[in-house]
Parts: sequence; structure tokens; C-alpha cells
Amino acid sequence: MQPSVPLLPHPQILPLRVGNYEFAWGERTYVMGVVNATPDSFSGDGILPTLGEIQAAVAQALRMEAEGADIIDIGGESTRPVKIYRDAKPVDAEAEIARVIPIIEGLVKRLTVPISIDTRKASVAAAAIDAGAAIANDVSMLGDAVMAEVISETGVPIVVSHIRQGGHQINVVSDVLIDLEKSIDLLLAAGVDRSKIIVDPGIGFAKNSVQSLELMRNIGRLRAELGLPVLVGTSRKSFIGEVTGEPVEDRRFGTAATVAFAIQGGADIVRVHDVKEIVRVVKMSDAICRGYNGSGAINA
Repeated sequence: MQPSVPLLPHPQILPLRVGNYEFAWGERTYVMGVVNATPDSFSGDGILPTLGEIQAAVAQALRMEAEGADIIDIGGESTRPVKIYRDAKPVDAEAEIARVIPIIEGLVKRLTVPISIDTRKASVAAAAIDAGAAIANDVSMLGDAVMAEVISETGVPIVVSHIRQGGHQINVVSDVLIDLEKSIDLLLAAGVDRSKIIVDPGIGFAKNSVQSLELMRNIGRLRAELGLPVLVGTSRKSFIGEVTGEPVEDRRFGTAATVAFAIQGGADIVRVHDVKEIVRVVKMSDAICRGYNGSGAINA
């Protein structure tokens, strides 16, 4: 039996304003460009916090904006799983701050799109927000108990990315829904406005390729049941390589397929490394799935 994709209605979600930038959820898909301020990024595009490389990271972010990115996501710690990458090492908060803050400071007055800070540490998020980051992207699903407090106090939106330590044994979609609901409740209890919560199913995080593919088929269900905008981050991930046989540096076509499919499922944001190529995929997918041509609705 071939897997089926549930055809669920996409619930209307109120727009979110971040500074001067408005995200009209459901109207089109937004692209988050990845800047890795770490030498051991799984995607092979990381940098070190030297002056020359800080300048290179700033130039990379500006280029991504010019290519069509709507958000620039800056991270200072690799999320490579130790189970797969034996040389993966955690980074303390002080080192992570030293990696990301100079880049944020170099961009905050030059970018017109929002900066997000990709971190699992509340202290790093707070420092980055103070430097000018306007969105927090928590890859640990509130693993730091102080994160919800930081988000409440600063008032910035947060992306809550799913991860279940120990993995999944039965129904990955139900697990993700249950776990994300708990995290949403924690944020609401801390005083975070629901309109400032974005969810990420955490494809590839403590999930095998079969589970990641199952989540891909259920993006629409996640969005419908949680009633929140959904970010999908599949770019260059290992489950693509397992299917296509592509090495990590050459997974653009596999990534493009996952992005197009995620948009059909109702994804609101796609997080990618190859902005120029994926922006084109997004534009075509939005035209097909949402009747959007880059300036508004396409007349039938």
C-alpha cells in the first residue's frame, strides 16, 4: 500500500509582525537562510569567529537576503548528533556568544529582514536578542528551563523545534504533537503570547529516515491540529542522503523535493542553506499551491 497524504484544510493564522516585517501566514512561504558560526557544522559550511570569517558570515547573510531570504538564522553550536558524528562537541554559552554576537552586530543595521538566533541556551538567546536578534529558534524544545522566561520578558517570537531524547518507538506524529503541545503550554504559562509561537517538527532530530518521511507526509496535520505556523527544516539532512545517495554537500535536489512537498502540506517557513536555489522552488510551489506569484494572488 502506498502512503497517502492527508488533505487537511489549512487553518487561518493571524499575521505576525517582527519589527517592520510582517509574516502573513498561509499567503506565501517564507525562507530562512542558515548562517553557521561553527567550524563543525554538519552541512560543511561553518565558520570560525575570526575577524575575516565574521566578515565572511556578514557577507553570506547579506547575500542570502539579496537572494530572497526572509529571515537569517545564526547559530554558534553544531546540532550534529554524537551517535552519528563521534567528533561532535558541545559548546559552552560563553564560546557560543563569542561566535554569534559579532555577526549579529555586523548585520543588525544592514539587514532589512529579521535575524533569528539558533540556540538551545537561554543565556545565548538573551545576549543575541540584546544585540539585535528578533526571533529565537530553540533547537532543544525548551531544554533550558529559563528559555520560556527569556522569551516572555523580551517579547520576541520563538520557534520551538521538536526533539525527544531516546527517539520514537511507535507513532512519531502523535509523539511530536503531544510533545509540542506540552512546550506550547509551558510558553503560555510563562506569559508568551500564542501568536508568537512557531512550531518545527524537528525532522531528522532523534528520528530515523522512516520517521522523518512520515512527518513530511503529515505537515498538514501538524499545522491543523496545533493551529500554529510550521517551520520545516530538511536542508541537506541525512534522511535525504539515505534516499538519494547524495553526499551532504550535494543534496540540493533532494532538499528541493522536500521543500516543495512541505509547501503542499502547508509549511509556513522553510529553513535552508542554499537560498538562491530554494527561493525559486518556493516561488513555483507557492504559485501552484497558493496562487501566489511574488506580489500577490494570481488571477485564475
